[in-house]
Amino acid sequence: MKKTFFYLCFLTLLLTPSVYTFAQEAKIDTVIVLESSIAHRKEEKNRNVMLNADAATGPREVNIGLPFRGDIVILENGVPVVFSFWPTMPTFAWNVDNSLGRMGLLSFEEGALLYGKVGFAVQSYDRDPGRKFQGYASSFISSVGSSRFDMTVTGPLGNKGWGYMVSAYQSFDRGYGTNLMYTPWDNKTSNAKFAISKKYKKGSVKLLYKYVEAQIGATAYFPVIYKGDGEVEEYPGFRLGKDSYFPRNGLIPYRDVMGDAQWADLTKDEFSKSKSHNIYLMGDHRFDNGWKLDYSALYQNMKSPLIIEFPLSLMIWDTQESPYSYMNFYKAGSSDVYEGRHVQMMYNQLMPQSDCEYFVTRLEMNKKIKNHSVRIGATYQNNNREYTTYGGAYLMSVEPNPVLLSMSPNDDTVVFSGAWGTISHDKYSRTALYASDDFNFGSRLELSLGARLEHQNYTDYHNPYVNNEGQEDKEPIKKEFNNKFNKVGYAKFVYKLTNSFGFVGDISYNSENKAYWDYTYRDSEGKAVDENGLTASEGGHPRTTEPGSYETAVTKMGGGVYLNIGKQISLVSMLTSIKKNEVPGAATLDDPSGSGLRADFGPEFYNIETMGWSTDITAQLFRNFNIHYLLTLQNPQYKDYEVSGFGQTLSYSDKTIPALSKVLMEIDPSYMFAQGKLKAWVSLRYFGKQYSNETNAFSWNPWWENFGGLDYMVNRKLTLKLQVVNFLDQSGVKGAIQGGSQIDSDEDYIGKPIVANAIRPRTVELKVDFKF
Repeated sequence: MKKTFFYLCFLTLLLTPSVYTFAQEAKIDTVIVLESSIAHRKEEKNRNVMLNADAATGPREVNIGLPFRGDIVILENGVPVVFSFWPTMPTFAWNVDNSLGRMGLLSFEEGALLYGKVGFAVQSYDRDPGRKFQGYASSFISSVGSSRFDMTVTGPLGNKGWGYMVSAYQSFDRGYGTNLMYTPWDNKTSNAKFAISKKYKKGSVKLLYKYVEAQIGATAYFPVIYKGDGEVEEYPGFRLGKDSYFPRNGLIPYRDVMGDAQWADLTKDEFSKSKSHNIYLMGDHRFDNGWKLDYSALYQNMKSPLIIEFPLSLMIWDTQESPYSYMNFYKAGSSDVYEGRHVQMMYNQLMPQSDCEYFVTRLEMNKKIKNHSVRIGATYQNNNREYTTYGGAYLMSVEPNPVLLSMSPNDDTVVFSGAWGTISHDKYSRTALYASDDFNFGSRLELSLGARLEHQNYTDYHNPYVNNEGQEDKEPIKKEFNNKFNKVGYAKFVYKLTNSFGFVGDISYNSENKAYWDYTYRDSEGKAVDENGLTASEGGHPRTTEPGSYETAVTKMGGGVYLNIGKQISLVSMLTSIKKNEVPGAATLDDPSGSGLRADFGPEFYNIETMGWSTDITAQLFRNFNIHYLLTLQNPQYKDYEVSGFGQTLSYSDKTIPALSKVLMEIDPSYMFAQGKLKAWVSLRYFGKQYSNETNAFSWNPWWENFGGLDYMVNRKLTLKLQVVNFLDQSGVKGAIQGGSQIDSDEDYIGKPIVANAIRPRTVELKVDFKF
């Protein structure tokens, strides 16, 4: 790892100042030069957003110094493809195929202005028909057995501006290539689109229907041996990132809302298949007075399950050490004794197919008025979701394709008591107005101002009794969190000292109102109890029992310089500060005396701060050779975050946030040769040391996400693309660990097995694009 790091850093020094060829989607490769003009800064240009090292069928997450909390959104035809990440993941309703004519990545401020989101939003637009019949087809295969096929055709209907688009997509994705045994696929998706459009003198209108059916994979964790100081090695007999750490028969135990033990069969649609019907209406119209109207609306009905499996604690049980050496473990439903050395306790959150109904519309008027580019827009979102969440803790063997275990012979239940299901039903209604103006003062100063005001109503029908006491004769409680206002505002400027050099800066504010329920356990009299069944008067630590609302806000400020010298070099270097307040979190404290009691705090509200410096460079060192280089130094930390109980205080303040690196680099060189028919390219992303728990006792060593490929344009109709993911054959782990929030030293875990997320192993991929 260290040799690889120093070698690539040396290459970086040789290649900087530098350049870049940007493959924002697999079909379109464009040489990008950074623009100083505000009008061109509504999109984030220099990101290989579709090169995802975690999955081959969705966009990557672009790090902004804040932990991911479902904020990032994917847009199709100008509106979000889903309302929420829970339980409707965006990739359950969207994928990259030939039906998409163009894609981009909205800037931080633009995503906030349009939909109040934090981060960089992926935007995409479906193809419009041309004046003649056109076809686009692709096929994809990989070395781990994944394959994808899709085809799109467009064409006119008569000669009066009518047209159509028909698209079909099918993926057979094996993820990391692991053998799940109960299913051959980590993700299997079918997508069909049918559109009819009409162009007229002053605009166009399109009606599109999309059906998406996706078989969903489960979360991936893997056992490793922790060596200390960021080092791990493979668990004996387990190939990291290649073997499956998921029950081999696809049967997952859980407790329903009454606390009764049940089984979820992941081979059945109820727990594994998302289905959505989507209807889009979109268009544009140019008025005689110079104003232009763009509009888009989506109605969606989705039934989407969600499966989350994770280790309940960091440590894997060792059957040769006390207290586990005094226990016997049996294979589920039999009297066969488990002979393996290690046992893993897992926890699940299983959501069978939910019932979600979503409607969103966006209207925008824009006009160029002298030196002003003015936008006035409105959005409306309505989301109604009903879902049930089941929970359960169980034991399994530590081996490829583990078996479920029990502490009693012939036990068909295996799921522990104490975990219960919940029933949820909520409704959101959001109406927003937004406006922006890009304008200039003379030839030197460009300004951009934008604001968004959103009215929000939220109604929750909540079941406060997550244990079965009193469940049968108690109705869900209705609580309204209405008349809340979410606010966004930003300002950006570019000041040109010369034709090629100047200053840039921005400031933005983005707030959102949210709600929480704190009910956990209640006894038969309705009194709040903790998970040990004790009320507060009995010495227990129940969570509070009243619902509440809170407002979280993200403030971002940045400033720096830019330099543009034609295609030779384009540079932006900025200092940025991001703060997020009132972040909800949960924390538990175990009694250090060994009583077995646990205090549950939640939600605990804390703050996040990060200060960063980034330099983004594109350059053309010589003809046909482009390179892009991005360096980010940041320091994401918790602020004002501590909990107390059992006479102890646990503080995370000033600790580095898990799974976020302080040093990030991207290096993207490419070279065109063979008279422009062949392009060789590489994309490298460096992630510095990551802490993996809240106390920063555990960390992971730096690593490189790396991609490389050859694109060969055989002729105008046929293109071949060969790509290797992780061609440096990096191995190891990354991300946050489970169950480590109270551990302030890793000494007791050195040389022992733990569970973590793995780096995607090397994969070779071949894609064929054909036009007809």
